[in-house]
Formats: sequence, C-alpha cells, structure tokens
Amino acid sequence: MTVYLARTYVVNPEKLDEHNEWGKKLVALMKKKPGLFRGVKSLRVLRHKYGGSVGGFTALWGFESLVNIEGWESGFSEIPEEKALRAEFMELIVPGSYSACILEPIKTLNRRAKRGRPKK
Repeated sequence: MTVYLARTYVVNPEKLDEHNEWGKKLVALMKKKPGLFRGVKSLRVLRHKYGGSVGGFTALWGFESLVNIEGWESGFSEIPEEKALRAEFMELIVPGSYSACILEPIKTLNRRAKRGRPKK
C-alpha cells in the first residue's frame, strides 16, 4: 500500500511566480536524474483554496513503503542540485510555515459513477 510524505508550506504572495519556476526546475531534475526518484511512485502538488493558510501548498509524495522514504531522503539530500533547490525554496516560503508528515492510508473507498436512466 502506498505511504505518503506530505510537505506543507506557505509561499510569500509576491513570490508565487518564482515558486512556479522553482517547480519546473524540480520536474526537470526528476527527468534528468530519474535514479534519484526511483522510490517515488507519485507526486501531486495541491494548492490551498479554502480554509487553512491562503497561499499554502501541500506536496504529496507517494512511496511504496516507509523504507523507501527514508532511503530517498538520505540519498537525495547529498546531491548538489538538491542543496541549491532547497536553498532557493526556503527563500520563497514564509518562515516557519514548512511542515512535513508521513501518512499511511487505512481505508480506501472506490465509488463507481451512477449511470442515469433515460427519462420516460
């Protein structure tokens, strides 16, 4: 079952465009060095639209297991590109707004779409 690493942060309002460019650099690194991301099953970035912190984002990284997260974190933090990206990222966010947690699904419900009956 997939285990998720959720990273939540708030971007300085005047730096939203820079945040988008930073995200493109991360995607480029993922394509350039796929071996660094081999334990990653998925990545979804969510923007907070209502409630919570306006201007907030959550990056939801999916992994096969907790072991994959630990190995990825330790290996990834040692490369120079990551250090540069992290320093740039820290300049974009509101100080003290970053947090991270690991989420493990306990139940998943899959719903099927109902087919509408034609009206008589």
